[in-house]
Amino acid sequence: MSDLTQGASQLDSISIDDSRARFRAFIKPIVIVLVLAIILSLLTLDYYNILQDTFPDFTPPDISPIPENPEDPGGIAWGAFLNMLYYVLIAFIGGIIVLFIIKKGFMRFLTYFFALLMGFSWFTFGLFFGGIISTKILDLIWRFLPSIIQQTINDVYNPILYLFAILIAILGFLTFGIQSFDKIWLRNTMMIFFGAMIGSLFALHLPLLTAFLILIGLSFYDIYAVFRGPLKGIIDHGRKTAGEVEDLSSLGDDQDVVYEPVPLFPALPVYSTPLINIGLGDFAFFSMLISVAVVIGISLASPFPLVLSFIGLLIGVLYTFKLLQKERALPGLPLPIFGGISSLILGVVLSWALGLTDLSTIVSLFI
Repeated sequence: MSDLTQGASQLDSISIDDSRARFRAFIKPIVIVLVLAIILSLLTLDYYNILQDTFPDFTPPDISPIPENPEDPGGIAWGAFLNMLYYVLIAFIGGIIVLFIIKKGFMRFLTYFFALLMGFSWFTFGLFFGGIISTKILDLIWRFLPSIIQQTINDVYNPILYLFAILIAILGFLTFGIQSFDKIWLRNTMMIFFGAMIGSLFALHLPLLTAFLILIGLSFYDIYAVFRGPLKGIIDHGRKTAGEVEDLSSLGDDQDVVYEPVPLFPALPVYSTPLINIGLGDFAFFSMLISVAVVIGISLASPFPLVLSFIGLLIGVLYTFKLLQKERALPGLPLPIFGGISSLILGVVLSWALGLTDLSTIVSLFI
């Protein structure tokens, strides 16, 4: 959680005259992440519908640490609030620990920690999403396959799925664990898919009220982290180590301001290009919001929550980028998340106003 806005809140080794190129480098991976999150969410929901048709008692797992129990004091809202505090606390403690490790110079430890985390996560994602995607593909072509091939697939399916998960887990570990790894495009590709997968996974397996409060709570925490908290310390330490110019007042208006690379990568999970860096947290929580919009849109049988949320989030990204032309560090979550949530609410209201849904259906989403 400590990398929530690390990459997205600083511009490295670039001139202020390259704003168009920086914007393309900034917006392109975010759009790809959002599209991937939508696809993964739709595939997962379709898979769960198949399971529910086959096993009527099946319900998707709830991964919230504290259940939203309406019978508890405070009811559902209290449970959702406690879940939000839980994740904000993890972000704060994680940021403090990472800042301590960086200041002590234990970058190799940090590198291997994130490499192990990525390896384990990719193994889990390989099994989960690999199983969903392969099942969907097999459903489409199964009836066209000869019986002997069907039998062969049944015999080797699980071993191949586990082998696939192991291979991408190893790849995930190596791309983050080897500091001399020079295939940055592969690392960035894995970052994009990782962000889309973790975001959709959270959105589909958390109660909606909990998901909303987590997004809101972490957006407010992001503001604190960048301006006062652990993330500010990480950024300042990186710039101090890199020898970045602190006093820019001596530069003329016509001079380019050049920032030296911050020597924290590849220790931190960051999408990195010569023009801009984007933290994994931005990918993950943007994906989480858009996946929540997918769930709501399908539940209300309306395209407006997803479409408007997508537009609102991108508008927030655009304004964040514009502000970054004047500021050296900004939180990457608040404007996109608040823009996306506001537009999502507008989409729900519009769906109700046009008669596509009713209030009882809307309320039932959160109860």
